[in-house]
Amino acid sequence: MGLVRQTNWVGDGWARAERGLEFEVGGRTGGGERWPRSGPEDARRALEVAARSGAAWRSLGRARRVEELRRVAQALETGAVSAALAPDLGLESDELRGRIDEELFRFREALELLVEGPEDAGVGVFLAHWSDLVGGLGARVARSLAAGRTLLVRSDRRLPRAALLLAQAFERAQVAAGPLCVLHGDQPDLDQALATQPLVRFVRVRETDSVLTRWRARAASRHETIWEFWRVSNATLIVADGADPRAAAADCVERFIGRSTTLSGQFPGSIARVLCPERLFSRFTEELLASLERRADARRPVPALDADLTDHLAHAWALGLDEGATPLRGEDPLGRAGGAGPAGLVFTNVAPRLGLARLTRPAPVLALVRVPSGVEAAEHQREHDGEPKLSVHGTPQP
Repeated sequence: MGLVRQTNWVGDGWARAERGLEFEVGGRTGGGERWPRSGPEDARRALEVAARSGAAWRSLGRARRVEELRRVAQALETGAVSAALAPDLGLESDELRGRIDEELFRFREALELLVEGPEDAGVGVFLAHWSDLVGGLGARVARSLAAGRTLLVRSDRRLPRAALLLAQAFERAQVAAGPLCVLHGDQPDLDQALATQPLVRFVRVRETDSVLTRWRARAASRHETIWEFWRVSNATLIVADGADPRAAAADCVERFIGRSTTLSGQFPGSIARVLCPERLFSRFTEELLASLERRADARRPVPALDADLTDHLAHAWALGLDEGATPLRGEDPLGRAGGAGPAGLVFTNVAPRLGLARLTRPAPVLALVRVPSGVEAAEHQREHDGEPKLSVHGTPQP
């Protein structure tokens, strides 16, 4: 993809960052690219464009807006999207096609479902998360756009091409009124500018707990803004009392460290802990280790999408040892050769309320937890997985 397209999309045209600065995204299958480092000036300009386009966008009517968005979805072809994103994720194009199909289906499906509430004026800010890919991001923004709102999307610096591909689809579809802007950037002052602009009606953040903690500190803005936080986290797997241990173990490995299904445990919703009944625990553990040995994905993990993933794995390793858990697979990540992907860590003898069982960040760390029965397993699952979303209303400051 040419450098000319590695720019911001502002309503209905491409624009470079005002300061002319860039940041680099290293290619996970070789090479690297430069992307615009947008700042407060870019945020103000894009939000002003989005606000000006609001009246024209709403005047189209809901049915016409949905039809415009359908053309955007049609402009996204699975093969082209897979080929564009696969190198950025460290995958082969064929490995990614299935997930891209699912995400694009979500986009199309969102346009057939009820859209958000009554028609409403206002500019919204969506902070993209890399796991949305293109179709997921399209599905997230489509409901607001169909309801008459205009949006600014800040791309995720780990995968800026996903938001770029969505902007290109808006260009190819020749969407009327320019209701969408896309900015790229990796510096705090861009996000701070987006958080405090008076034109912003709502902000939607989808991220891990540590990032959401920082964003909640910005929620007390100088103007009235609705903040909606979506928690990006891992998940719990319950082995049912009557389960076949071999089948349950194979399913667990697929959802724990599948190369394309979970991006080696880094995708939100990847399995992080297994709650297994006492009577099945030994057999399940044996089958799990055998399944890991058989699976090529476990020996060929996807490169780390976060620069600090190795530090997180090292923390999990040390935490497990400190808490008396028994490592069944893996080693201290800081001792591995440089350039290797994130190898999976598996611990057994993990008590349900230990810190190792409570880690929420998507990562290839698996805690095997022994429980008396399915009743206790259900209670622990509710405790560990928590609520996915929190809304906060900003309070005007003097």
